[in-house]
Amino acid sequence: MWIYLIKRKCEVLSVFKKFKSMVERQCDSKIKVLRSDGGGEYAASEFSEFYEKEGIVHEFTPPYTPQHNGATRRRNRTLLNMVRCMLKTKKMPNFLWGEAASAATYVLNRSPTQRLKLMTPEEAWTCVKPDVSHLRIFGSLCYKHVPDALRRKLDDKSTPQVLIGYHETGGYKLYDPNSEQVSTNKDVYVDESSRWEWTMANPEATNYTL
Repeated sequence: MWIYLIKRKCEVLSVFKKFKSMVERQCDSKIKVLRSDGGGEYAASEFSEFYEKEGIVHEFTPPYTPQHNGATRRRNRTLLNMVRCMLKTKKMPNFLWGEAASAATYVLNRSPTQRLKLMTPEEAWTCVKPDVSHLRIFGSLCYKHVPDALRRKLDDKSTPQVLIGYHETGGYKLYDPNSEQVSTNKDVYVDESSRWEWTMANPEATNYTL
């Protein structure tokens, strides 16, 4: 499962092009069919032209027949329930929902499913059994190491951050509520029993940098 965060539905086509290029290169096969629930963003003229150019068959499910998208709807419900629980458990602000969704997707891809009896989706896709020893509780308070070259002798050796996900390079994605910045680091101590006291920072911040 892949997830892309967008602000407007008009971004769907550009995101789908990126997704198409990635999966076709990785699996050495072509996308032949795209099935959607009839949303207008998939029926736009630009999308239709792209289908014709790439030879992709676009299938619509009939209106008011959610059973035709059963697997997708169940997966979406699972994802949404996870996001809700992840935010509530550590009493995190809702503006971090996108990071929670990305982290939940990361975990689900490395979790057993009923359809794939003896492997996880990640293993089925990459043919490599994933290592899950690095997984930690979302929203946990953590401490990011500050290199010697970036601090004075009496400065703290680490700065408090919030764990918000995982980076494809193997590091943790961290959010600094004070500066409202996101960073990636491997040299991190995670205290899963603690959380950030969000009253210390602006809980309505929305301008953090990805």
